[in-house]
Amino acid sequence: MSEPQIPLSGYKSKIHESEDFENPNEGKPVLNDQDEYIFRLVKMPHVKTMPQLKKNNKTGKEETIQVDKAICEFEEEGTKNIVLAFWRVDSLNFSDDDFESAILRFFRRIGTPVSPDREIQWGDYFLMGMRFRARVAIGKGPDKKPNGKYFLDVPTCRKILASDMHPDAAATLPNGNAPQTNASGVSLADALKIARGSKNAGDAFAMLIGKVTQEVVQEFVAADKRGEIAYPIQ
Repeated sequence: MSEPQIPLSGYKSKIHESEDFENPNEGKPVLNDQDEYIFRLVKMPHVKTMPQLKKNNKTGKEETIQVDKAICEFEEEGTKNIVLAFWRVDSLNFSDDDFESAILRFFRRIGTPVSPDREIQWGDYFLMGMRFRARVAIGKGPDKKPNGKYFLDVPTCRKILASDMHPDAAATLPNGNAPQTNASGVSLADALKIARGSKNAGDAFAMLIGKVTQEVVQEFVAADKRGEIAYPIQ
C-alpha cells in the first residue's frame, strides 16, 4: 500500500537529505550549474517527516530529530528536466541573515515574500504553473560523478522577466503584441480589471486563473501580501 501524502496546500507551519527517487530525468538533455533556466511548478508539493541531524548547543553532540519537509518538484521549460527542493516547514526562521529558512528565502527572491504577521497558507504561495528563473545544483552519486538529478539553487532564484512570457500565453495575444506591463514585468492593472467585484483574495484568484498569464497572478499575489489590494475590488 502506498504511503499517504499530506498536501502542502493545507499544511500550517509553526513560526518561532534526500532519499531514493526514481530518476525522472533519464534520456533528457543535461543541465549545467552555470546557465540560468526557467522553471514552473507542475505538481503541488507534499509534506514528509524526515530524520535530520542537529547539534545540541548544550552538549555539542549531534542528535537526530524528526522534521517536516516540503518536497517540491519544478520542471525546466526547455528540457522538461525535474528539479527538486526539500524545504523544512515545521519551524520557520524569519531572520534577515544566513539563518533565514530556505523556503522563505525562495519566495522573497521570486517577489512574493511570506509575511510573518499572518497565518501561513502555503496554497496561496505555491500556485500551479508558477514560474521563476534560477540555476541548479548538480546531484552526484557515491562515485562523486553527476547522477542526472538536479536541485534548486535557491540563492540564484529570481522573478520572471517580461520577455519570459510562457509561449501558450504569448500565442493568445493579437498580432503578437506584448502586453502592457508595469516595472515588475507584469500587468497588475489588467488583473484588477478582471477581478473587479471580488470580495476577497480567494474570489480574485478564481477569476484570474486561466484568464491571465501566471506572471500576472504572481504579481497580484505579491501585491495582496503587501496589503495593496482593497476589497471588494472596484
